[in-house]
Amino acid sequence: MRISLKAINSELERLGSQALLARGDRYFYFWGGQAADWLDRTVRVPTLQSLTLEQWIEQFQSLREKNHDLLTGKLRTRPGDQRDRNMNAGKPSAQNKRARRRVQAKEGKQRSPR
Repeated sequence: MRISLKAINSELERLGSQALLARGDRYFYFWGGQAADWLDRTVRVPTLQSLTLEQWIEQFQSLREKNHDLLTGKLRTRPGDQRDRNMNAGKPSAQNKRARRRVQAKEGKQRSPR
């Protein structure tokens, strides 16, 4: 049986959700209803047929739980995750400082005296 957006959205509605599944460029995303405030709403698959109806519903439920955890601060991150990188955003690392000094030194040698 070929799956359609209409079939998936009907199943979401039957389960009491007001969210809808929509098509992006080689991905799909949930929008509207409870998905309107989600930080992560995408399913990265190239075609609708990549998943069964049951798997689409599982993806929705998984994203719902993940976003609940994200929004309530319960999601734990591993060292080096995006959250850790964002916390250090704007703080130059030692490696960045060294790289900047190397570039400045090269620029200083290339400039002609006035």
